[in-house]
Amino acid sequence: MNATREVVREKARVACDLIKSHPLTPELSAEFFTQKGIGDLQFSAALIEWSQSELESLQKIWVQAYKNAWHVPWSSANSLYTFPTAEGGHECPLPSGVLTQALLQHVDQCMRHEDVVKKIMLAQLARTLTEWHCNSFTDLIDEMELWDWNVANKDFWSRLAKSLHSQQVSVTWAEKMDKKLASVLVPEKMSWATATWSIRKCRTRI
Repeated sequence: MNATREVVREKARVACDLIKSHPLTPELSAEFFTQKGIGDLQFSAALIEWSQSELESLQKIWVQAYKNAWHVPWSSANSLYTFPTAEGGHECPLPSGVLTQALLQHVDQCMRHEDVVKKIMLAQLARTLTEWHCNSFTDLIDEMELWDWNVANKDFWSRLAKSLHSQQVSVTWAEKMDKKLASVLVPEKMSWATATWSIRKCRTRI
């Protein structure tokens, strides 16, 4: 895993250097970096754990590449490239967003067919829900508001739930999957996590 993370970082650094003195338009240069410097993360993100500090370090490389693409000084504000277009930014791809997309693609591939892979994924989800004292994946997404990334990063489903919550992404299949799980697990009316969420939320603010 460490080797894979280093490959991802090195590919991003090389791609960042390639566009320092490019003759392309900023848009084409940013697209070039996306193709050369981001693909390895997209390929491996669903299976490789990234800590918060590692994601932040990788994001610094990506943002520097975007600054190279637009020929702006290194000391210029990062917000121009990280903010959405609705807020005046370029809304360039960032590691957290690419990670979320990769996790969702992995779920889609694994849950598409009624086979042993889907059964394994559902069994993993059931174990994750038990560990987090949740009754459903929807509960798990809400629960992730109370935990930082490094804690939520311990398994695939909690990592996905934290990513969805952080990126404010909703998925249409969550409720359907929760109903399927409920028919098998027969959960309690209200999970411990849901029952105590408000109290624990207040505690984080004290």
